Amino acid sequence: MILNLLRRHKDTKKRVPVKKPSHPAFPMHEISTFAHHTPFAVRDYRIKKGTAYIIMMNFIKKLLFAEEKQTEDAKQKKELQNFDILKYDGIRAQNIGKWIYAEKCFKEALRIHPDPETLTLLVRTSIRLNKMDQAHDLLKEAIATTPEQTQYYLELAQVCYMQEQYSEMLNVAQEAARRMPEDAVPYYLQAQAYQKLGDAIHAIATLTQAICKKEDFTEAYLMRCRLLLDMYQVSEAQTDMEILLQKNPDDEETLLLAGEIQQRLNDTPQAISFYRKIIELNPFHEKAYEQLASLFANESQWEKAIEVLDEAIDINATSNLYQLRGRLKLEKGDKDGSLEDMKKALELSPEKENAINGHFDNQSPS
Repeated sequence: MILNLLRRHKDTKKRVPVKKPSHPAFPMHEISTFAHHTPFAVRDYRIKKGTAYIIMMNFIKKLLFAEEKQTEDAKQKKELQNFDILKYDGIRAQNIGKWIYAEKCFKEALRIHPDPETLTLLVRTSIRLNKMDQAHDLLKEAIATTPEQTQYYLELAQVCYMQEQYSEMLNVAQEAARRMPEDAVPYYLQAQAYQKLGDAIHAIATLTQAICKKEDFTEAYLMRCRLLLDMYQVSEAQTDMEILLQKNPDDEETLLLAGEIQQRLNDTPQAISFYRKIIELNPFHEKAYEQLASLFANESQWEKAIEVLDEAIDINATSNLYQLRGRLKLEKGDKDGSLEDMKKALELSPEKENAINGHFDNQSPS
């Protein structure tokens, strides 16, 4: 162990000492001065100066672009505020019947922002103002720019119906059905077009498709029932009528059609009950009075027929009611009473002069 300690001590003595620098040490301030006068120092200074310039320019650009972005955001916010003001001013104008002002508001709003809801409001305002061509053009343009908005096809088909452009209506409704095959409305619109084009078979077929898509589609059932009745398919019409009466037994249009079906089936008491029920529900339902009076007249029950019309005229005197009562009085043999009613009908509707005079001449007894 002692030998090992001696060896370690000898090895320590043999270690080479650290070599001191041959030149004297420079003071720190002289080293700094020397470094700044070397090419490396100059280059480093220039690099730092260039970097600072780039940083400064980037900072200025950020400030400028941020200011531009804030200005653009403020402009967009202002435009959206103006859009909302115009849109809801237009809606308020609609609610109080100021349709011309509403039209102006919606047009200005759409110049700011193309909004489907606002376009629909403008279309409906155009229809209210009887500007059908404008409504038609608006919807055509909307479909061209945003064909994915399927609601536009339905609205265009309805506008075509009001314009009596039934062929175009059919084409638009068929395109709507291709784009929304599970929706019942396009098939109903097709049926309306087919009916106006005189194609009852296709009308019934498309109504059946509509009913398959929507089992509680009352309008489709009513239309199909009417078409079947007009085609003398009374039993099929009655089947639809039974479904309608189950769904809504107090619907006036359903009850009126039910009365007509019972008349075709020669079930006069049942027909009378349907017409009477309509009058109970709505004493101003002119068509129900006319149907009931005509039913009694067909049975040669002139007094009852005229009594029905007396009741109707007391509640709501119209040209049609006076004209019908005048015709029934003439058929009963009361020419003076008939002439008096025809004069009153003419006073209420002067434009019907030729029709009333011609009908009276044809019905006059020889």
